[in-house]
Amino acid sequence: MNVLMQVAIALAPVFAGWAVAAAVAAIHTSRADLATSARRGLMAATACAVIATVGLVAALNTGDLTVRFVAQTWSVLVPARYLPAALLSAPGGSLLALSGLTGIVALIVARTSTPVARTWAVGLVGGAMLVPLLIVAVYTAPFGARPASADGAGLSPDLQRDAAALHGVALLFATAFATCACAETLAALAAQAVDGGWSRRVRRWNALAWTSLFVAVVAGAQWYAFNPNRGPWLEAPSTVLWLLPCVAGAWLTHLDTGAQDGARVVTRILLSVGVFVAMIIALAFSNGAFVNGVTAADDGRAGALVGILAALSVALLISRLRRAAGVLRSTKGLPALVPSAAGAWIAHAGLVLVLSAAAGSRFSRDHTVTLGDAEIFRAKDPFGHQWQFSSQGVSTLQRENYASSTLSLLPQRDDQRLGMLSAETRWYGLADGADSGQPAFITGKLSGAFMDTRLTIIAAEGKRPTVRVAFVPLAPWLIVGAWLVAIGSLLAVAAHRHEVANDLPR
Repeated sequence: MNVLMQVAIALAPVFAGWAVAAAVAAIHTSRADLATSARRGLMAATACAVIATVGLVAALNTGDLTVRFVAQTWSVLVPARYLPAALLSAPGGSLLALSGLTGIVALIVARTSTPVARTWAVGLVGGAMLVPLLIVAVYTAPFGARPASADGAGLSPDLQRDAAALHGVALLFATAFATCACAETLAALAAQAVDGGWSRRVRRWNALAWTSLFVAVVAGAQWYAFNPNRGPWLEAPSTVLWLLPCVAGAWLTHLDTGAQDGARVVTRILLSVGVFVAMIIALAFSNGAFVNGVTAADDGRAGALVGILAALSVALLISRLRRAAGVLRSTKGLPALVPSAAGAWIAHAGLVLVLSAAAGSRFSRDHTVTLGDAEIFRAKDPFGHQWQFSSQGVSTLQRENYASSTLSLLPQRDDQRLGMLSAETRWYGLADGADSGQPAFITGKLSGAFMDTRLTIIAAEGKRPTVRVAFVPLAPWLIVGAWLVAIGSLLAVAAHRHEVANDLPR
């Protein structure tokens, strides 16, 4: 089985390279057979990447410790629901999954493009797949053989959280969608096919890319908020880097509707490529992985190689813009794209909730206190309500692949008793009895309509742990607002309606 997977990984960059070479030859010779061969090369590269990704997922699921990637990132005790986080935690899995997903999306894109633009798109996506596939085949070798052992190195406790898995999966889809939107945009420039068909198609891919990226950023914010090991969210450079394409993508999604004059189309083209470049830079900074533990296991060579894609994309954009200047000047006749009014209202309402949650977090109140059994702590929240927390003591349990120490508090707000509030400290272990790393702190929360009350154990010392109680106004609005923005953004670009630009009021 491992030999078959190694063959698939070895052949994938060969087929991707052929897709690029055949596409270039087809463009220069106008031969339809070469264009068809390029598409087949892309299909073969995609099939190899998908087969290898499925094989890696199966190896993780069965805990096959003879596979290098499994031994480095997994433990037989880790629950299967964290498998996506493990797959995306190192270049060997994340770049392989990205290549397979990008190829699938690109084949969908190629079916709707004009013949010349399709050949360009196949060549560009083939090049975008070639780099990560070469990194996987030459540098990481995820299916390399290792002696079987009692257990692997284990998944970082930092990544054994649902928000981390959602963050990584959403970033994976966002990068694949953005890659294909960028490729189709550059292909339209090169083929001088910046027309209404391109405008409508790329609009959908840009909306899907930005929506996935927005969900990933919100999931990342939640990951940091309930993970004291991570520290402040906006102080992490990788977080800031993923915010840049998110902001640019919001602008691009807005520009993807309305009258399409020359200036707006040029801005859409620049932003489509810019969002992709920013995402690749963020991926490179994360060493080619969509999620990393607090302590990364690999060095930065894979990330440096991934960064080549960003440089090549900028160079290609500059060369294509110079040659397509005449085409861009004629884009004022493109049809105007009409957004869904309901979708726009939903997205705007969601954005208001997200911004309100961000503003409300500035008025948070934190209290650090040491509590023993039956001790009481009193505090006032930002809305002026009086709270009382009665310690129910510390309990220790053995669950799945970790031992936990749980502190429970019984809260009352203005003499009204609420549900139990609990926080944990978890010590993860491996099948051979070894410790898998630093303990993880699991923040407990009690959510209301206007505020989150959070409990975190800072130091678990016997029967008197030191804890932090935080009141975060409007925090529940963040998730609700994020989903409204995502739903509204997709609805806003779902309509196929368009109008002639000259018929719109100026």
